[in-house]
Amino acid sequence: MSKRWTQMMIGITILGLFFGWIRHVDAQAEQDAQLLLRVAKSFMQTNEHITFKYTGYFGTCDGVDAKVMDAGERLSNKLGFTSYTNEPLSLKGSIYTVKSEAAGSADATLTVASPVGQSACYAVLRLDAPGSADQAQLIKWQEQMTAKLSGQGIHGMWNVMIQGNAAEDFSISNDPREFLAELVQAYKGNVVERYEDGTTYSASLVSSEFEASIRSGNQKVNVQIALHLDTTSGLWRLTIGTPIITMEY
Repeated sequence: MSKRWTQMMIGITILGLFFGWIRHVDAQAEQDAQLLLRVAKSFMQTNEHITFKYTGYFGTCDGVDAKVMDAGERLSNKLGFTSYTNEPLSLKGSIYTVKSEAAGSADATLTVASPVGQSACYAVLRLDAPGSADQAQLIKWQEQMTAKLSGQGIHGMWNVMIQGNAAEDFSISNDPREFLAELVQAYKGNVVERYEDGTTYSASLVSSEFEASIRSGNQKVNVQIALHLDTTSGLWRLTIGTPIITMEY
C-alpha cells in the first residue's frame, strides 16, 4: 500500500465522516458482509480475493512521527497484533504500519496516519483473504475487531469487497450489461449511477438489504459492482463492494 494511496483513501473517509456522507452502522456490519459474499459467490470463479477494511478517527497526533508511532503501537497491542513489520515513516505525512496473521489464512494490516496539514490521527484496519478462506472466521474476526475498535473510541466504517474472475459461463461474447443487471437483481438493488467505457462496466446501487451507506452527490449508495475486461487473458474481472469499492478493479 503506497503512502499516497493510503493518504488519499483516508482523506475520502475524513470528508465522508465530516460531512455526514457515511452512515456507519457497526451493529449491522457483519450482516452486510455476509450478504455481499454469499451472493457474489455464484457469480465468480474460485480464485476470489476478499478484503475487509475499517477506517476511522483515532485521536490527535499533530503530524508528529513519534506520536503516530506511539498511537500505532498502542492500538496494535489492543487489537492483538502479535507479529509485525514497520514501514519507514514519511516526513511529510506520518504513516505507521503493522502486519499480522489473522482469521486462519488471512493477513491483517493496521495503518495509523496523520495526514499532512491535520492534527488528527486516522486508523485503517485491513484484512486480505483468499476466496478459499473460511468466511465464518472472517465474519467472526470482523465482529471482534468492531468491538475492540469501538472500545478504543474509534468510530468509522467498514468496506467489504470481493474480487475475482466472472463465472465461467460468462465470456466475452456475453453482454456485460445483462450480467450486471442479474447482479443488481440478486442484491435487490436499484441503480443510481452507471459507468461504461468499452472494457469497464460499473454500477452503484441502493438496496434496502444493506444498512451501511454513503452519499454520492444526492444519491444514497450501499453496493458497487464493476466488471473490467483483461484484454490479455480475455477474462472479465468482477469486483463487488459495500458500501463502495475502494480498491483497483
